[in-house]
Amino acid sequence: MESSPAAPARATFFRKLWPSALLLICLAGVFDWLSAETRRLYLDEPGIPVRHSGTVRQHFALQGDRVIPQIIMRDDARAAFPLQTRVPWRLQLGVKPKGAASYEIYRTRKGARQLLVAEEVTKAEKRALAIPAGDGELEFASTGAVTWLDPRVVRTVFLWPLYAAAAVALMVVIFRRVRAGNTRVAEWSMLLLVVGGLLLIVEPLLRKYRLKLPPVIIAARTELGLAGQQDARWIEPERYKLRLRPNLNVYSEWRYGDITRLGYIPREVSTPRLHRYPVRTDAEGFRNAAVREEIDLAALGDSFTDGMTSPAEELWPARLEQLTGRAVQNFGTGGFGPQQAHYVFQDYVARRRPRWTVLAFYAGNDLQDAEAFDRWERGENRVREELTGWRLTPSFRRSETLYLWTLLRVATAPLASRRRGEGERPVEQPQFDRGMFRVPVAGQVLQFAFFPPNLQRAATPRAELEQSTGWQLTRATLAKLKAECEENGSRFVLMLIPSKEQVYWPVAEQALPPAALQEAVDFSARFNSAPLRVEEVREHRLTLPALVREFCAGEGIPFVDLTDPLQEQVATGREVFFADDTHWNATGHDIAARALAQFLGLTP
Repeated sequence: MESSPAAPARATFFRKLWPSALLLICLAGVFDWLSAETRRLYLDEPGIPVRHSGTVRQHFALQGDRVIPQIIMRDDARAAFPLQTRVPWRLQLGVKPKGAASYEIYRTRKGARQLLVAEEVTKAEKRALAIPAGDGELEFASTGAVTWLDPRVVRTVFLWPLYAAAAVALMVVIFRRVRAGNTRVAEWSMLLLVVGGLLLIVEPLLRKYRLKLPPVIIAARTELGLAGQQDARWIEPERYKLRLRPNLNVYSEWRYGDITRLGYIPREVSTPRLHRYPVRTDAEGFRNAAVREEIDLAALGDSFTDGMTSPAEELWPARLEQLTGRAVQNFGTGGFGPQQAHYVFQDYVARRRPRWTVLAFYAGNDLQDAEAFDRWERGENRVREELTGWRLTPSFRRSETLYLWTLLRVATAPLASRRRGEGERPVEQPQFDRGMFRVPVAGQVLQFAFFPPNLQRAATPRAELEQSTGWQLTRATLAKLKAECEENGSRFVLMLIPSKEQVYWPVAEQALPPAALQEAVDFSARFNSAPLRVEEVREHRLTLPALVREFCAGEGIPFVDLTDPLQEQVATGREVFFADDTHWNATGHDIAARALAQFLGLTP
């Protein structure tokens, strides 16, 4: 019986198709591995209802060069996380007890509760557990004090046997083709082998020397938990908690503001811009060109005064000196509250006896900073025991964890940003997209995002502010500062810096209808511990500035409120804050310097 003439043709076709099919399966395996998703388990993830009881709290610990998400449980506590999966996943986490403790982890599906693990634990350990597919919950229960370290679920590559078999078969096919003298297959195989080998070598090297990478690379990985070399710029003196190191000479570089970096808005809605400038401190640890004993004005304050988000020459103390010709020395430090500013006056300013001592009081968080520093002085939350980090991205794919991917993303960021800008249509109507406002004002487009904790604080009623520990500490400190300034021949002036939310709120309220504005507020309130209403912000937005003004009037403290000057500029379409950051841009600093110069009668 003779074979069909088409049989050899079919055999040739399948011999050619077979390697291509194997290659496609292998490529699918690589894609499957790179695209495997990781979801971190957070107590307060927006839109994900987590049930918990007992003492349970979310914390982000800064340990060395890493930020570690933690869920801290005390006594008998439970937390149940919704988990919907269509394929098998894997739970990965660390368990750290404080003393003797025990824990259980359950998987609940369709009302059935399955125990995954239950054990007593006396020392820190890591666990990895298979999570069956299905819709339900993942429940953690503890007896005693237990800290869960970076709990997360990772999608498994469950088809790996198929991918492995295809890879072996493909290698056999390649080996046979090479032995048969197919030079093209040999050349391509060698090229892929060399490229793959180089990638396998480069990735571990980048991980090993991650802290020596350019700042822009480190900054691009902050959302994954890389903290960089914190000790290069900061020291931990017993008196101050944290402050800048003396005689610094480094560069600062950032593309996204703190509102984006902390995860309150997604990067897709922000426009990255490179900010790179030198950060130098004098021998006393402040952002001045040099230590000066003869000065006219001492500037006290927090990050709005030391201005780590801007070049030194753009900061309000430097601009004030440029405008007036008076010697203005910057004594600000990011994170300082009123008590630390008081210590700075005692340690560095009093002996210089300047004509003016100006404290830049930030309405956004200075009351909270006062409370935090008071707890620290009383022995709680000591910095050297554990620093607090920032919120990390809640979900990511394996490809995003590769340093090679980060290099590619950073290298292509300018092109992507330019294309995005070219693709954007002119903003004719107010827009709100996942935390970012874009509002046309006076022929310009204002772009701004609110900082959820500060928006919540802007809605605090007067009675609550007056009864707060932070306000009582602030009142006492300001009174001491005034008295000590007078003793040293200096006139104490308080300059109030309103938060971005207090300044931009009128623009947002005028731009969006009530329902849309409430949706925008709801977006921010998801990150806070309580719901927030538009009416609350409208009523109490300027309560703290008014409270500070009244206190200063009663104490005879000269008071400069920057709220109106900043709002007037915003009403003309000028940005005074960075779009996705809580701090001023160069325009904001300039407005502050001019308003203060006019108040002091130093306008040239």
